[in-house]
Amino acid sequence: MNPGKCIVRLLLFVLLPQAGLVAQPLTSATEEFVEASNKWLNAWQLVSSKIFQLPAPRQVDFVFFDAENVYASSKISAINGNIIQGPSFAGHKLQWRTAVHNGQLILPDNSKLQVGLMSFTALDTLKNKPFFVMPLPSFWKAAGVTSATLGLDNLVTGVFLHEFSHSQQMENFGKRLTAFEKNIDLGTDFNDDIIQYLFKSDTAYVKAYNAEVDRLYELAELQVKPSRQAVLSAINQIHQRQSLFFTDKSSSLSTIDDFFLTMEGMGQFTMYKWLTHPQGANMPVSISIPGVRRGRNQWSQDEGLALFLLLERMSPVKKWAPLMFGKKLATVVELLQQYQ
Repeated sequence: MNPGKCIVRLLLFVLLPQAGLVAQPLTSATEEFVEASNKWLNAWQLVSSKIFQLPAPRQVDFVFFDAENVYASSKISAINGNIIQGPSFAGHKLQWRTAVHNGQLILPDNSKLQVGLMSFTALDTLKNKPFFVMPLPSFWKAAGVTSATLGLDNLVTGVFLHEFSHSQQMENFGKRLTAFEKNIDLGTDFNDDIIQYLFKSDTAYVKAYNAEVDRLYELAELQVKPSRQAVLSAINQIHQRQSLFFTDKSSSLSTIDDFFLTMEGMGQFTMYKWLTHPQGANMPVSISIPGVRRGRNQWSQDEGLALFLLLERMSPVKKWAPLMFGKKLATVVELLQQYQ
């Protein structure tokens, strides 16, 4: 995916050193890596297996880092680094290494990237294998990131879940995103904020968008299941906005809008499900939803979350969540029209 943006332990084991390789003793820095990576991968295990009921995940190369060091399961990302203990992923032992990064990361596809505040999934096209990049909690704290609603630890775990979920969507959303990037030129960078970039200065559009989002959250948070008529009326608001405002830009904008509402909305919904689960953060819905929405300033994420919250009201999660991580692509708007 674009750079960017439960504790069930049965499949997550501490890596034992291979013959001839000696794991280095833990330092305070590597202790943070072990603690954070175990928590994040256990959080994914909870959501993917217990809540979404997904099949075995696709294997991923990991690149974690702090202010000084990189901690990677990809050898090239910590070349000449020391072997350290770290988690396995879905029953597969990973050989973790750590090295000083000197302000620059070497990614599994051999590209280089300056260290900064980021979290993303991408694809190593030579290996056809996803890789995931993210700083450890201390890096987020030093950058001044906070969340009075969720707390930094829960926020960062949620960011991990959102971005890591994309590593399991390479066969559907990943391929479609690549096709969009190759075939569509809208005069700016193509990413999940493209609709927002094109229309953020259009006051009429923003008014229509805000009314649409408010209505979706209103329906999603009703005490009783929303009626079919109410859901279809809300979906019709989306179609009306797209028909009214997308005519002069590109015939593909409606498709792009639905695509990013789904991809980003599912990422936010993944975060939300962990926050509210008793074996996750075990936080009330009344706190979790505002915490996930944060500043409400990323349109595809904010409206996308509302759509998935509404879909959950209409149909059991285990019925449609696997569709978000398979080979075929279904949008949340399509599913809302289907599951009534």
